[in-house]
Amino acid sequence: MKLSKVLGGKRPADCHGFTLIEIIVILAVLAILVATLTPVVLKYIADAQLTRAKNDVTAISTALTSLIQDSGQYPGSLADANFLCGPGTLATAGATGWAANLVGAAATSCTLTANTAPAGSSLAGHLIVNDPNESGTTTATDYRATGNNRWKGPYVQSLNEDPWGNAYQVNGSTLVGGNTSPTWVISAGPNGTFETSTTATNIASTSDDIGIRIK
Repeated sequence: MKLSKVLGGKRPADCHGFTLIEIIVILAVLAILVATLTPVVLKYIADAQLTRAKNDVTAISTALTSLIQDSGQYPGSLADANFLCGPGTLATAGATGWAANLVGAAATSCTLTANTAPAGSSLAGHLIVNDPNESGTTTATDYRATGNNRWKGPYVQSLNEDPWGNAYQVNGSTLVGGNTSPTWVISAGPNGTFETSTTATNIASTSDDIGIRIK
């Protein structure tokens, strides 16, 4: 059988690929497309991250409000619940006192002092399971499990780090009866640094913090 028949009637000499000029032109076009589309894609990703963070802080604040209404108890009245955090890395405190107020084990993990649970799980001990002191067993510091004013969770199915890998925080020490200071559910935002004070009544105007006030 002739080779020309195997190649569909074409001789090897008739076949050719892209020339160097054609390849250069194609690469130039691709480079232009990448340069044009990259800012659009990055903006879309950034917008999606901001939207997710806003949804997360709203969900956490709603869950905490439901917990308080059900249990008739403020999380801040529990021992060591000065700050509540989800999983993730503790964001930089800046000059706002977010991390500066943490003590003991909480200074690095944002969990309760002397806890035995994995780092960053204290919010879960209030919202996902009834174990605010993270003992793994039923203790006097848990929310009531019976009666009208009882823990009726889980109030969220899961807790995630914020889109930039940091922990959502709640200044839980203000969640006590009679305390009029603001309570924030907050993310440090894309720059990973809190710029809104724990006592501020509004998110700092020059910051990229993302938060919602419970009160």
